[in-house]
Amino acid sequence: VAPGRRPRRPAAWPGPERPAMAAASPSPRVRALTEFLISRGEPAWRRQQVLHGIYKAHKRKWHHIDGIPKGLTWQLKDRFGKYISSMKKESSVEGDFANKVLLESHRDKSRVEAVSLQFKSHRSLCISSQVGCAFRCAFCATGKVGLKRQMDADEITDQVLYFLQQEQKVDGISFMGMGEPLANPKIFDALRVLTSPELYGMSARRMNISTVGVIPGILKLTEEFPQVNLAFSLHSPFTEERNRLVPLNRMYPLEQVFEVLDRRIKTTGRRVWVCYLLLRGQNDTLEHARAIAQLIRERPAETRYLYHVNLLPYNTGRAVPEHFRRAEAETVTAFQKVLEDNRISASYRNSFGHGIDAACGQLFAGYEEQLAGTGAAAGLAAASARGEAARSALARGDTPAVEP
Repeated sequence: VAPGRRPRRPAAWPGPERPAMAAASPSPRVRALTEFLISRGEPAWRRQQVLHGIYKAHKRKWHHIDGIPKGLTWQLKDRFGKYISSMKKESSVEGDFANKVLLESHRDKSRVEAVSLQFKSHRSLCISSQVGCAFRCAFCATGKVGLKRQMDADEITDQVLYFLQQEQKVDGISFMGMGEPLANPKIFDALRVLTSPELYGMSARRMNISTVGVIPGILKLTEEFPQVNLAFSLHSPFTEERNRLVPLNRMYPLEQVFEVLDRRIKTTGRRVWVCYLLLRGQNDTLEHARAIAQLIRERPAETRYLYHVNLLPYNTGRAVPEHFRRAEAETVTAFQKVLEDNRISASYRNSFGHGIDAACGQLFAGYEEQLAGTGAAAGLAAASARGEAARSALARGDTPAVEP
């Protein structure tokens, strides 16, 4: 190559890489794009050019991507639609340091909500993993609408893309919106998309997944994404009460969940957050606090110090029974003192977005309440077999199947 001149870029895709590259990506969009570009005879570097425009430059439309020939731009629009994202904004509202967005899928008009939270030092996103939720936690608005369907990897991550396209600097991502993340197998593809260097390139350490205790999912997360932070939604240390508040406890009892969390801590050396929603006159007594302290103090010495109890305020949710109310400040203080007196790491977390239905347990995406038994029965029945298999495997000392 003559001095000062760039080397010619290869015009053709390397033969063996053609099918492998098209099939390898966890993103349906990237797979389809790769196959499309190969079929058109585009040079190999065109793929990287398009991906850079989507995931690094955060372009909204195909013709906004720099350097793409006009003819290819029109063909991309014809094949994939006018907009790059699989989701479109229907509405947004701001308040209490939160920006909540209602997003609708181009595929079937399914709706989810995502929230951007502005803290003093950083901005964090709270994104959804399912359209609705099957597990019907008693205090949660999302559970009242039932499970509509699973989201795919692009629909999950395009919530992040939306805020990036608004030129927001995203410092962290929490899978704490609508749905149970570990009940959607595509959550792992979404994590791969978000951490892929050629796509979003985000750090796994800046991601947080919240679960009500889906044991196979916790095990798979530990195996494939040990650096992702995990929060376990406890809400009661007593079995019967937790069965009422979190029905999935019947499938994955809290005692067995803690055994799996112990394994995770031993494997990863990373902290586990135990989330506890304080409900006035129900689970906010000193007896509850002492039981939580005992539950954690019973953990093995090498794991108990890496549990942190995160006390949460209740946020009134749509269609949630009125007897659920936020615990009083004096009660919260006394509850936290019991934990700290027992040398349990604990803190109280204020919630943002309560006034715009954007806080924990308030997202419902405009859906009406679904009658009990419709969405819940299907979701819990589907989990039942997995729960039995997981309990049997744990009893034998084996690792349960990791497909959630």
